[in-house]
Amino acid sequence: MIAPSLIDRLAQSGRAQSGGAGLGPHTAALLDECLRAARAGLPLTVVVLAAAIIDVVAHEEAGPAGHIDGMDFAYAGNKAALGWLRGRRNAILHHEGPVDGLMGEADAASWQDRDAARAIEALAAYLEDLV
Repeated sequence: MIAPSLIDRLAQSGRAQSGGAGLGPHTAALLDECLRAARAGLPLTVVVLAAAIIDVVAHEEAGPAGHIDGMDFAYAGNKAALGWLRGRRNAILHHEGPVDGLMGEADAASWQDRDAARAIEALAAYLEDLV
């Protein structure tokens, strides 16, 4: 289970973007879906969507990419956390071998929940840095 306070943090990070030019419509739709997935307890979906949101934010001209300097993107978020997120998303989507939490382990559900929480933290920090 993902902590409600963490889900609230992500929701607030998205709303904070609305204070500027706001998130683009593609990003906003993905963020809404990610929040619904987090509330529904779908950790793998959260990881995949969090990584997708970061990619879309960086390229969607209707959002921050249309008005924020490229240097702001270079310094947004924790690079180690963002790198982990991309790698974890790729491990989920592109099966290239055994992946922890996806091999039927007894504690796979708790592992996936921790990954989802980590993904939300990485995404929230990224969005907060772009405000």
